[in-house]
Amino acid sequence: MWRPAIALVLLALASLVGLAQADRGSITGTLRDPDDVVVNASVQARNLSTGKVYSTTSAAAGRFALKDLPAGTYEIRVPQLGIRTLPYVKQDVVVAAGRAVSLDITLSRGNLGVVGDDDGFLAVRNKYAGVAGAAPRMRDGKPDLSGVWSAGVDPNPETPSLLPSADAVWKERVATSFRDSPGAVCLPHDSTPSIPLLYKIVQTPSLIVMLFEVEPHYRQIFLDGRPHPADADPTWMGHSVGRWEGTSLIVDTRGFNDKTWILWPANLPHTDKLHMTERYRRPDLGHLTVDLTVDDPGTFTKPVERHTIWTLAPGEEIVESICNENNKYPENVGIAR
Repeated sequence: MWRPAIALVLLALASLVGLAQADRGSITGTLRDPDDVVVNASVQARNLSTGKVYSTTSAAAGRFALKDLPAGTYEIRVPQLGIRTLPYVKQDVVVAAGRAVSLDITLSRGNLGVVGDDDGFLAVRNKYAGVAGAAPRMRDGKPDLSGVWSAGVDPNPETPSLLPSADAVWKERVATSFRDSPGAVCLPHDSTPSIPLLYKIVQTPSLIVMLFEVEPHYRQIFLDGRPHPADADPTWMGHSVGRWEGTSLIVDTRGFNDKTWILWPANLPHTDKLHMTERYRRPDLGHLTVDLTVDDPGTFTKPVERHTIWTLAPGEEIVESICNENNKYPENVGIAR
């Protein structure tokens, strides 16, 4: 006797779903870089009225589909893919109810750098997307973070809140097209793990060594319980100590000088009060999640966070990178050497 009533309820629900879908639209297209289609890249649509962000990932042949979008006006974004491409932003894309918007995206070429700056190619070609398996462990049971990793970028980086003095320095850097960056004259550029390059992690029970293809090419993280030096001389990369919280490695770094430009590609200033906290987790064989917090009461009104995913690149190796060898940047921008 309940079947007619159930049928009426189902019909009503179906009508409501149909009305909801009729009030929505979609954005579909193909994602490319200057050379080929791009797979496994984030494509985002931010509703300009509500601020809500809808995301999808480009699939085979570079195809993507942002479905079930409420009717409205959107900003479309594709975050920077390593150093291979520049970020893509398209404003005021109108999605009408019941309609599909066709939007093919071609990413602009970024700074390809020099030999060794190859992780952008890894990100675009998705070369190691098939790496799967359980995260390895050390003999003591701790997660083993060792390997060569292609560092990612935060797809939705928060905007730093700068003190007026720091904001004035940053605006001056922008006005001069960052020509005075320390990396331009072969000094360490960024003391945070922000640059999307290849990083090699070598882990022992008492020490982690991180190697990379920019100055100063290495970093040490002490796991033997030592504290920070009480009166350390400030250095470019600071002094790092680590501890385990379950399966997460927490790295605390202090003792910086004020010479690096941080949070690539923001190129922000900082003081010697800079404090950096990193959380590394290896959820599976092929991925490393890196959550970074930087705090500097002489620069920021509140701490700044970055959240990235690094991809294991088992067939790659970091290469020798000598900045002073045929460095053309200073003469190209008119810096006397």
